[in-house]
Amino acid sequence: MEDNSQMTYTQAVTELEQLVQKMQDPQCSIDNLTAYTKRSKELLDICRKKLTQADEQLKQILADIQQQ
Repeated sequence: MEDNSQMTYTQAVTELEQLVQKMQDPQCSIDNLTAYTKRSKELLDICRKKLTQADEQLKQILADIQQQ
């Protein structure tokens, strides 16, 4: 498993797009499909975490602006 701690949102989305292309290939084997699906879930979890963090930070920034 790769080190995901430093992966950016953009990197995760790019890898997800690449995996989708591989999964749509008619030559994709079931063995690869399973591995691609597992990795896709990991990448989706990274994206969800990054989006949630960004949302929380933006809400805090907006709250700070409103208090000024």
